Amino acid sequence: MTDSSSKNVNEDGTTTLKIEENGSGFVSSTGNVATTFVGYTGNGYLDGITDGGNIVYTVSATEAITDAKIAIHYCNTEASRIRGALVSVNGTVLNEDSPFAMTYTFKGNKTDSSDETVAKRWVDTAYLENVSLNAGSNSIIVSGAPAGTYTPVGGGETITISDGNSGCLNYVDYLIVSGKGIDYGTDTTKYVSLSYASENTTAGSVESSVTASAIAENSDVTFTATANSGWKFECWSDGSTSNPYTKTISESSYIFAHFIPENYTVPTEIDGYMGYATVTNDSAAGYTITGGAGAISDNRVTISDYTALTSTYKDLLASDVPAIIFIDSVISTASQSNPLLSVKLNVGSNKTIYGNGTGQLRNIEFVVEGENVIIRNLKLGEVVSWDGYTKSGADDALSLNGATHVWVDHCEFQSHLTPQDLDGNEITSGDYYSTDEKWKKDFYDGLLDIKNGSTWITISNCYFHDHWKACLCASGDATANTNTTTGATDKDMRITFVNNYWKDINARQPLFRWGKAHIFNSYFVSSVSEISGQSTGINCRAGSELYIDNNTFENIKTPIGYYNDESASNTGYWVNEDNTFTNCTNSVASSSTSYKPPYIWTPKPASEAKTYVQSNAGATLTSLSY
Repeated sequence: MTDSSSKNVNEDGTTTLKIEENGSGFVSSTGNVATTFVGYTGNGYLDGITDGGNIVYTVSATEAITDAKIAIHYCNTEASRIRGALVSVNGTVLNEDSPFAMTYTFKGNKTDSSDETVAKRWVDTAYLENVSLNAGSNSIIVSGAPAGTYTPVGGGETITISDGNSGCLNYVDYLIVSGKGIDYGTDTTKYVSLSYASENTTAGSVESSVTASAIAENSDVTFTATANSGWKFECWSDGSTSNPYTKTISESSYIFAHFIPENYTVPTEIDGYMGYATVTNDSAAGYTITGGAGAISDNRVTISDYTALTSTYKDLLASDVPAIIFIDSVISTASQSNPLLSVKLNVGSNKTIYGNGTGQLRNIEFVVEGENVIIRNLKLGEVVSWDGYTKSGADDALSLNGATHVWVDHCEFQSHLTPQDLDGNEITSGDYYSTDEKWKKDFYDGLLDIKNGSTWITISNCYFHDHWKACLCASGDATANTNTTTGATDKDMRITFVNNYWKDINARQPLFRWGKAHIFNSYFVSSVSEISGQSTGINCRAGSELYIDNNTFENIKTPIGYYNDESASNTGYWVNEDNTFTNCTNSVASSSTSYKPPYIWTPKPASEAKTYVQSNAGATLTSLSY
């Protein structure tokens, strides 16, 4: 392949380098090379550079100069995707308060390569001037600017970068560097992204021996956690309890400090045996999940109606400050002008959400994107996701989207096998009705989805019922998606399912990809004619590894296996240990894996587990203090 970078000597004696991906002067990138929008030069353009990502280049100078110039040739095809770019030279960020503006350029037809389209779509940023380069080789790193409002390089109108675009870059075709006596550099040091934080800034803070977001591969970094009054440091996200803590950063990393309230009492139901929510690495290093414990009185609230949930306390729910939220009534979208338009609400870190057994969300989805979250004794479901008429506002009853350390306990998840309105009437006409054969099964999507690098999760004592496709763990067979904050992928998923009751579910109990899971002491049964004898249970896909023990399966066609995918090479693997099967058609012998959970557990025999979950699973707790 020919070198795609180019070099031009200008009339004033300076040299201009255009450094392409994989060309001379290019070192590495956390993104990928894409070719979707034509008009780029070279082999493509860099895409997928999310928060914490970067592009690394190298440029040399025959002697030290102070008047080099840098710009970026880029494209932005979405008007709402305003992002900014920061440039670091030899470890120093040059434009921290004034990023390159990566505002909307042009979209047009993706395959249109006419001069007019290319000129609109692919443009140069303003130049960052008076850049100093050392004699010899220099490292140049481009990364995304954090959320905020800025006056960009070159002046002009301010730009506002939203939280959703924080740290991200739009499509980058090449880097432009101009200066006297410059050439492609020889420093091929690879840099990795580093971010660190307190999981709970109310509880404490973290300092680091480096401040750069990109550091040389295999650098040693020291982190120090300082607890605030009333709190104590427990551990780092990788399980270390050292403080200060020196760690060799060999790959892109996100390190957080976990603090817990002093004199905190661990809930007896999770203490000692409730699985992955209570550990933070594959050696079972302990993690005390606290949710909203330590919340101030103003952040201990009761929510009883739709307005309070979607307006009054919406920001508190989505924030990362500790909060304890009690839901004591049925809250639905019935008061909207379109009652069947579902609603999605974000849940941030350090939250405990309780229901009183009556507390219920109907057609409202919680999306957990934070760390250290407890959801207990709540009913969730009937979330309309049918998009045949683009009416959908949400997808699932509960979604863990890049969430870390979450305990979901004694919750009830349900919809209906035949679509209904919120008054309980079967839908037989109107905008939401369809004769499409997929309509019945897709009217409600999932009850619980766990994806995008969510990990260290326990789902316990929950009741899943009357639904077509219940629980999805990782959303694709082709790619293990990534949590853009922590860097975890779906391969890092670690989930425990224990004491759960799965009744009249047609499929995905759960469908599991990429990561590892432990499923035990649960009861799976199909009792209605519509799905009895044809439903599928635990679906192991995409190299996942599952340890499945002491469960009871009844009237499930394929209780455990790999199915519904054409690629035989895309199977997952499982251990079948002490499970009971009644009226199940297909074989469930163990497949090839030595995986076993790292923590200690004491299971009940399958027969006892069946009896237990029938009486105890779901929103059955009669008293909860908070």
